[in-house]
Amino acid sequence: MKKRDVINIIILVAVIAFGAISFANRKYTFSDTKFLMDTIVDIKIETKDKDAEFVIDAAFEIINEYEKVLSFYDQDSELWKFNNSITNSMPLDEDLLQVFFLSEQLYHDSDSLYDITIGALSELWDFNKLHIPSEDSIKIALENVGFEKLTLEGVHLTKPEGVKINLGSLAKGYIIDKVVEYLVSEEIESGFVNAGGDMRIFGQKKPLRIGIQHPRNSRNELIGVLNIKNNAVVTSGDYARFFELDGNRYHHILNPKTGYPAEGTVSVTVVAPTALFADAYSTALFLMEPQKAIELIDRTDMLEAVIYYLEGSEIKKFESDGIKHYIN
Repeated sequence: MKKRDVINIIILVAVIAFGAISFANRKYTFSDTKFLMDTIVDIKIETKDKDAEFVIDAAFEIINEYEKVLSFYDQDSELWKFNNSITNSMPLDEDLLQVFFLSEQLYHDSDSLYDITIGALSELWDFNKLHIPSEDSIKIALENVGFEKLTLEGVHLTKPEGVKINLGSLAKGYIIDKVVEYLVSEEIESGFVNAGGDMRIFGQKKPLRIGIQHPRNSRNELIGVLNIKNNAVVTSGDYARFFELDGNRYHHILNPKTGYPAEGTVSVTVVAPTALFADAYSTALFLMEPQKAIELIDRTDMLEAVIYYLEGSEIKKFESDGIKHYIN
């Protein structure tokens, strides 16, 4: 056999081997979008399984199932029934116990500004009908707000009649984490779940660039960009659900001490290992005075944040010590 023929055979074998390796490592991408949890939910996955499209459908079904438990407004949800029936006790599974303890921790760390018992107050406000509740109705609702009114006995959560629990500040994050847990259990290599800006990314070799919407300018304008690899990132802003009346902006993040929308901060973005933590902390920080909020993040492990707030008519910001790792 001639030397040239040997070389050609070697090249052919190498090409075949490379093709076989490439085929073995081939990845398939699946994605879908649905309107759930009162927002647009986008799920994208990469996997070696060409028949894994069913995983996306199952992931959306998981969201449906958890909404039936955690929704504050859905009259078929377990939480709604707990809030609106004479039953004053509800058993918590292991995951909901984690939610309860996180809520308790943030209640104390935020000087009682983060409070999941805000339900009686939040149902007074209608941001679709531009409705401002009366001062008397707010005063009455505030009598039924206060985390200290809750009692945990074993795994049973007990509340007085009239107190209503609203988990809207962390439910999306919690559900996103459950979806990611499912995707990983199905051997999905990488992907993300994005629920209206509450996002968790996993399995990525390179970071994704995540924009922070400008809280006052066009929806297409960014005020910052973060590079997120395998973390959750959540932004709470006063521009997500709001209306303006007589020159005042009324938004959905309510101060449980005053009964009115929180003032000062306009946007908080939190990076955390889980969407549950990112979601809950973004709300807690929004409610706090910006300097105290950034101090809380700086003494909390594995969490980073950027806070935008108003000083007069000018938007200024605080950044946590480690947020620089996500900015270039």
